[in-house]
Amino acid sequence: MPGGAGAASLESFLNKFDAFIPLLVVVLSGGCAGTKMSGAPGNGGQAGGVSMSGSGGGGGTTGASAGTTGSAGSAGTGGPGTGGGGGTDRNCGIYQFNPIPKNADLLLVLDRSASMEDPIGASGTPSKWSVVIPTLKNVITATDSSVLWGMKSFPEGTGSACIAGSVTKNIDVQIASMNAKAVTDAITATTDAGNGTPTGDAINAAVTYLQSLGTDPNPKYIVLATDGQPSCAAIPSSESTSSAKPYAVTAVMNAKTAGFPTFVIGIATSSSDATTLNMMADAGGEVPAGATNPLAPHYYLASDMTTLSAALNSITGQISSCLFPLATPPPVPNDPTKLGVYLGPDLNKIPNDPKMLDGWAYTDANDTAVEVFGSWCTMIQTAGAGAVQIKYGCANIDVP
Repeated sequence: MPGGAGAASLESFLNKFDAFIPLLVVVLSGGCAGTKMSGAPGNGGQAGGVSMSGSGGGGGTTGASAGTTGSAGSAGTGGPGTGGGGGTDRNCGIYQFNPIPKNADLLLVLDRSASMEDPIGASGTPSKWSVVIPTLKNVITATDSSVLWGMKSFPEGTGSACIAGSVTKNIDVQIASMNAKAVTDAITATTDAGNGTPTGDAINAAVTYLQSLGTDPNPKYIVLATDGQPSCAAIPSSESTSSAKPYAVTAVMNAKTAGFPTFVIGIATSSSDATTLNMMADAGGEVPAGATNPLAPHYYLASDMTTLSAALNSITGQISSCLFPLATPPPVPNDPTKLGVYLGPDLNKIPNDPKMLDGWAYTDANDTAVEVFGSWCTMIQTAGAGAVQIKYGCANIDVP
């Protein structure tokens, strides 16, 4: 090839290559993506200007820390620069952890009316009071580390039945952690010698107290231990079981509406008492698993120490094992396809159930906790809360 022609061809090729270099630099200098598909992408390089080449911003860091956004590419003649890849968000991808069960506040509302001295069966059998008290004390002591106990007894004082002073704002023992001894000592000091049974107003006073706890984040419940014989409507009043019973049921229903479900522990000696206990238990929203049987009581039986102990252990187990606070909120809020709750070593997926009947649901609009309901909660109680795992997905990644 003649020298002049060859030189001209080489010069022409180099000129074309020089024009290609900015585009090559733009393509090759984009930021690397982080290890998970979650960080925000870098901004694109701005359109051409004086500079000959644009480059995308660098990608974010990998690992558990949050990724950084790629910086904008500098101006270039070849068109917009390519933005940096996203970094890693510690909440995104598949984020897995073992949740810690949340403690619960339980206010024991203890019926100390004189009817608690009646025998549970034929003459000579133990009294209702003698059955309830030892078991209450044992279970409260056994659950001291997982339940913050408090207590209110009713009726108060030694005056006539259904007077204003038979229920006041007084709380025998304020709710606090590691409070078992204070509560059991208060139970020991209580006698079953009260006049009248103002159950409805005792529940109303319990609600007022629980509402006063303010910023305490624990879920709050009432545990009503009674014999199903309310005798006072709104106090002051005269004794009337016909008006006292619906008044008590309405009070329990209102407590649940206010956010304080009620477990009813019953000592019934008549069918009428059992009916009242069933109605209060249904209104409280916390019935035993066996209550699906239409012939079974809807309240927790306390006809003997073994039954009552099992009932209270079930209550505390349910509360402490089926509510799971989320230390970090899910990256995609209010979307059940982006959060999975799993049980056991085989990671059986618990279904989402916004009706809160048999599955999991967020407890509030801010997704601060997950609660499991129904048969799945029963399985958690058996397996232990440590068998539960929760996984987070991303906006573009569903959980398995």
